[in-house]
Amino acid sequence: MIIYPKTNEYLGGLDALKPYIDKGIEIQFLKFDNWEDSIEETLKRAKEEIPTLQEIIIHPPIRSDFNFEALAFSNLEREKKIVNNLVELSEELHIKIQLLYHTFWTCLCWKNSGVVEKMEELLSCIENTKVSLLIENMYPMVEHQETEECSVLDIAKTINNEHLKVCLDICHMHCLANIFKLNFDDFIEKYLDKEEAQKYIFQIHFAGTLKNDGFIDHKTHGRVHDSVESFEKDYEVLRRCGIENKVIVPEVSENNYETREDQIEEIKMLLKIHQ
Repeated sequence: MIIYPKTNEYLGGLDALKPYIDKGIEIQFLKFDNWEDSIEETLKRAKEEIPTLQEIIIHPPIRSDFNFEALAFSNLEREKKIVNNLVELSEELHIKIQLLYHTFWTCLCWKNSGVVEKMEELLSCIENTKVSLLIENMYPMVEHQETEECSVLDIAKTINNEHLKVCLDICHMHCLANIFKLNFDDFIEKYLDKEEAQKYIFQIHFAGTLKNDGFIDHKTHGRVHDSVESFEKDYEVLRRCGIENKVIVPEVSENNYETREDQIEEIKMLLKIHQ
């Protein structure tokens, strides 16, 4: 099992997480304004704290105008500058770097609007480098089509570039099923194509969704699993699709981000189930 614990740009809770860090981590950036200016310092600090790091996933701030379709049309040149800087940083620190994007648009919207070409243009900047891009499935999609298929898998398949992979968020899948009042197991059968999942998914955001919600009350979104049964049900989705060997990031909302108690509890459940 490959587990990449998650911290933030201040490396909050890193000391508590260190016993569970092997080759990689995900770093959530929180500041909106000129957030990219802090990437270099943050990654260098992380590498200094954990010299064995081989890979870092960068999660930009969470805001609707930070979704790839918005960035592609507002200032693609800025995104090119970011990834070019990441290429230099990956060489300097001798690590692989993944830059994660959200998208609210379906694959059809990407094709019809020209976002596919924008992504291909950005990917041309990182050919033959140790930098790659990820796109994450979201739940406030623009049409009901998203309940029938995982658009980010379709996007990755359409572009078919080794430097573009998918981050699959388990909680976001629950949100979609809950919004449309669908049976989760039936929903998964339509949403995830096993062959495409195995080919294009790089990592999984893994956490619980409480009270059959995840989107109305934010306290139910991305929490530590509240029972062994709910944990095993979500992990079974990974097994069923043959993606339990992908990178798993316990993306757990915390009451205390310094102790990271809930994330550590989630990691322990992951380790136990893999014994």
